Amino acid sequence: MVQEPQRCFLAKPGPPIEEWRAASQLLSLPPERKVFRCGDVAWLHPMPTFEECKALYSEAYYNCRDAACPFSCIEGRQLEYFGRRVKRIADRLGRKPESLLDIGAASGFFVRAARDQGVAAEGVELSGWACEEARRAHGIELFEGDLLRDELPLRPHYDVIVMNHVLEHLLDPLAYLDRIHDLLAPDGLLVVEIPQQFINPIDLLYRAARYRRPYNLASLHHPYFYSVPSVLRLMEMGGFQTEHVMTWLPEQVFHLYNPIITRPLQAMLWLSDRLAKRGHVIEIFATPETA
Repeated sequence: MVQEPQRCFLAKPGPPIEEWRAASQLLSLPPERKVFRCGDVAWLHPMPTFEECKALYSEAYYNCRDAACPFSCIEGRQLEYFGRRVKRIADRLGRKPESLLDIGAASGFFVRAARDQGVAAEGVELSGWACEEARRAHGIELFEGDLLRDELPLRPHYDVIVMNHVLEHLLDPLAYLDRIHDLLAPDGLLVVEIPQQFINPIDLLYRAARYRRPYNLASLHHPYFYSVPSVLRLMEMGGFQTEHVMTWLPEQVFHLYNPIITRPLQAMLWLSDRLAKRGHVIEIFATPETA
């Protein structure tokens, strides 16, 4: 039996805590774990421990072919995709960044894409397997460890700090944002990309069909499930001012090669973003607030 959860730190006053059965069913969670929500924020209960989270990121996780692991199906096109993102980041920053830190760098694709464009890019990665893969595949040495728990030889400040599908994995997101605030240059840019689960059109179709994703490592790797309002509130609580937010990224469905499927899906996601910011991913560009 699952114990009643405490109110999430990110929840607004007023809305009651309730089990989100549709979300638990979509993830095919075992009986001892459920998704709870309070207004516009949802979370996994009970929360996994840090050790449990770290154990997830094995070779099996990175080779998992699951829609919840968005880059697992597209190895051949990651450099192309990340290369475009580096250029978009430079456009948003107003200059080519001299230094960049990728938190949760996985096997180093984004670090490599940034270095290919002349950026002094570094990466932090918790998974020993992923760090070894970065060395093998790209000749890149990542800093293996955790941003909060380990002493890492990082620069004093970075022009850009990136988290590609990482924030939703963090058990204490405010503590990480506080550390990122210290590492980011005063005129720097924080770039966050996270999934918007359960309320986007794709997941709503799955829910209507009572579809259950096969239970696997991807079922437990997100302790929090953010919406646009809740993640913007988190950014503000963490000392960041959001400069730009969108929930539709055309590249995020490029692993679906059939245009009969991809084009209507793109149109649906674009419309969801324009009408209600309900696309399947949330992209945020934020700057550090100064006292």
